[in-house]
Order: sequence, then C-alpha cells, then structure tokens
Amino acid sequence: MLSAKSFVADGILVEHTDVRELQQIDDSWDGRGNKQGAKPNDLIGGRYIVEGQLGRGGMGRVLKVRHQALGKPFALKIIKSRIASNPKIREMFYREARLASALTHDNICSIVDFGQDDQFGLFMVMELLEGQTVHAKLKQTGKLSPRIACDVLWQVADAVRFIHSRTILHGDIKSENIFLVKTTMQRRLIKLLDFGLARPDLGRTEGMDGTPEYIAPERIDGAPSSQASDIYALGIVFFELLTARLPFQGALKDVLKQHKEATVPAPSKLVETPLDEAADKLVARATSKNPADRHPDVASFMYELRALMTMLGMDQAGRRRAMAPDSARERRDMDHRVKASAEVFRSVAIPMAACDVSGKVRVANQAMLEFLGCAGNVGGLELRDSALPEVYPTLFEDLEEVAAKRRPLKRVIYLNEGGDRVVEAAIVLNAAPQQAEVTAGEIFIVLHPLRALNS
Repeated sequence: MLSAKSFVADGILVEHTDVRELQQIDDSWDGRGNKQGAKPNDLIGGRYIVEGQLGRGGMGRVLKVRHQALGKPFALKIIKSRIASNPKIREMFYREARLASALTHDNICSIVDFGQDDQFGLFMVMELLEGQTVHAKLKQTGKLSPRIACDVLWQVADAVRFIHSRTILHGDIKSENIFLVKTTMQRRLIKLLDFGLARPDLGRTEGMDGTPEYIAPERIDGAPSSQASDIYALGIVFFELLTARLPFQGALKDVLKQHKEATVPAPSKLVETPLDEAADKLVARATSKNPADRHPDVASFMYELRALMTMLGMDQAGRRRAMAPDSARERRDMDHRVKASAEVFRSVAIPMAACDVSGKVRVANQAMLEFLGCAGNVGGLELRDSALPEVYPTLFEDLEEVAAKRRPLKRVIYLNEGGDRVVEAAIVLNAAPQQAEVTAGEIFIVLHPLRALNS
C-alpha cells in the first residue's frame, strides 16, 4: 500500500501523493483534447511542474505542482475553460486574484501566484496545506467540544474580519472551506480557503453562488453577497461545529425554504452535554432572517464570541499561543521587553486604563489610579464607583458604542482642580484589537489634559 497524506486546495481533501496512482484513478489525464488536460511533468505558466491531481472543485481541477526554480510544492487550480471563456469571469478573476494575493493573515490560505498559460488557460497558485477540512473532521469524530468549537470559530471569524477590512467578501463560508492544518506548533491552526474569487452560476442554485446549506435568506431573493451574509454563514458553521449537523437539510428547494422561513434550532437542544445559552444566543443573532438584526460586523460577532469563551474559562493567550522562544537568551530578551513595557505603562504621566464594557477595570497605570482617587490597587475597581461618571455622564453609553461599532470615540471634559483652576481634558475610548493576546474585547481609556481655564 502507498503511504497517504492529506492535502487540500480549494476545500478538497484527498489522500493520494503518488503520481502513478493518480494516473490510474483519474482518466482525465489524457486531456481529451481540451485545455484542462494537464498531466504529470507538464509545465504550467513556464515555472510549475505538475506532479499530480489533488482534486476537483466547482471552478476546475486542483493539481499538486512544484516550482521549477525553487523546488517548493504548491497547489495549483486550473479554471475550467467554459468558465474562463466568459469575459466578465476573467475580469473578475484577475481583479479578485490581485486583491487576494496581497493578503497576509495567519488564518488565510495564501494565494502566491496567478496568470494564464497558453495551453492550459487561467490558473491560480496557493500554499499547499497538510491536514484535513473541518467537514472531514466532523464526519470522522462527530461534534467538537464547545471550547474547540469556539477556538475554531474564533480563527475563522478573525480571517473573515480581516478580509472584510480589505473590502473583500468571502461568499462561501462552510466547513469544507475551513482547514485544520497539521502543524508542529503547540496550538490549533485554522486556515480559511477559497475566498474573494469569482463564483459563476453552475446551475445548482438558479443564479446564486455559494452553498445552499449556508446561504443567507436575502441572497435567495437575489441580494448579493455582503458582510451580513458572511456573518450568517459563520452562525451556521458554529451550529455545525457544536452539533455535527446542519440546521437545514434535504432537497434544495426545502433547504432554501427553511432558510427563509424556519428558525435555526438552538444547538443546546440537540446535544446531550450541557451547553451555555450564550452559544444559542450567538447562533440565533448571527442567523437572524433580517440582516439588520445580525451583528453589525464581524468584530461585534467576535466580541460576543469572546464573552462566551470567557464563560468557558478560555483565555486569549491560550487560544493564540505563540511558539516558545528557542533559547535562554531569547527568553531573557522577551522577559526584558515585557518588563520594559510594563514599566513604561506604570510610569507614564498620562492616565491610562483598560476596562470591559460594563466599566470594570482590568488594568490601570498609576496616573489613572491617582486620577480616580484609588490607592494603587486595581482589584475589583469599577468606574461607576469612581468620580469619573460625574464629569463624564455619558461614559457607559460611550463604552457600549465603542464596543459595538469598534470605532474610537473622543470626548472633552472639564475638571475642577480646586479654587479657580479648571482643566480642559480629552478622554479617548478605543476598542482593543481583536487579535490582542490579553486585552481583546476590552476598551482602552486615555486621558489627555489639554489646557488650564479660568473658571
């Protein structure tokens, strides 16, 4: 028997690495006289040597290739000739491929090259991943534990958040496009596949692109892909991770009807092990029939997900743990940088703090503690118990706004320092980056004295 490894490209999992075996199982290697007939040892794009076929997708065939000069393996997708011959598809392919190839993110399968070969047509080159899709994992082992499901979803959502920030939509988020990468790192690594690319009408969904089991109701009526429809798909994926099934199944027309008319069941009702109701609420909001009732953006979706993860006892550092330093010197250097950052934060004269949306302070520097009238101990500190709400009446409404909209907010307040001295100060609220290892989901508060005024 040949030893097998799992490779993926375009969401396709295969178990073959030997070229001879590929030739035996795939009678399309002869090409049958069309442009898609690449075979082993053919050269594509003047630099990629074909080694085997990885699989087939809606867009075309996916090959394992090796760069002629670098000797590095890649996955190469040849776009079907009947698709590539459409001028609009070709234009969209080049536009989206340029955008996608410029993206760099830990949780995105990289597109490293694209172009047109005179013999084989349009092609796209991606990193070659080893592991299995989430779809295959669920078939193999059943539902994931809530913690693992949250970890997988967090990484997928972060990838979607990133591409949305670059004005790219995915349009086909599903478990077959989520890949569990086999890695030597001491953490789970997820890659999102097949995004931002032209998806032509292949006949299955009467003009809709995407996958019916994950499609948002408004798209069934002809609305285009949107951030809201990607969020809907994230909700369906979370349901699937927690239950190992899809909420709506059956004939195509029945699936589409249920997306439009039926409520996605609460995952907790379908599993035997206890599941926090926060998971049900997250799925319910993300899969609301009306796009306006869903999370306004993926960052808001992640904020709610993080709250669930906190309930499950998951810490941000544990989810996104970096590899440990390789040497004692590197560890000392890292410790030094951490201590230096802490000293700067503690000593700077500008009041600074981080809190959650309710106003519970997680960390504050000495200047902020003095401003709030506290004696050097942050433990249990609530902003509502300080004097800050008296000079900043809209504080808690602003905290909620910043958490929901993920945009900085600046207010001017006036501080009476006694006698006739009044100080005008700017207070800035800013949501912590979602990729932050410790403070993700929290809000930074910085106070800047501007000028002294006469009362």
